[in-house]
Amino acid sequence: MPPFERIEQILQSLRPAFNREAAFEWFVIMVWGILLCNRTPAITSYLNAVGLSEYYYGHALHWFHATSWSAKTLSNRWHQWLVSHPNVKRLKGQPIYIGDGIKVPKEGRKMPLVKKLHQESSNVTLPGMDSGSLFWSY
Repeated sequence: MPPFERIEQILQSLRPAFNREAAFEWFVIMVWGILLCNRTPAITSYLNAVGLSEYYYGHALHWFHATSWSAKTLSNRWHQWLVSHPNVKRLKGQPIYIGDGIKVPKEGRKMPLVKKLHQESSNVTLPGMDSGSLFWSY
């Protein structure tokens, strides 16, 4: 089976994670855009990779905030596909997930109800805090 057919087959197995057909179609477009993109990772690059113009940029942004799907449901469907697949690598009977462990420091406001939080920081304006525990104020 050619790789593109296998990818389409896997994407179709994730269809139940979406409440609307349009949301699923945007998901497929974004996945193919990510796979085919050879530029800086960005929504416009993904759209260009699948041959869509800048007209669709707003539609693509809206998809990320749509209520017709959730990342949790999608990841559950992906997990179901993984455990049903016979060639998934396992460690002590559990499927192995590979993830990105990159920490990206961000500047931002304080979190509500949090007095102190240990956080590594590469930002010169925000030094790392010395305590590893959270103190909640009510």
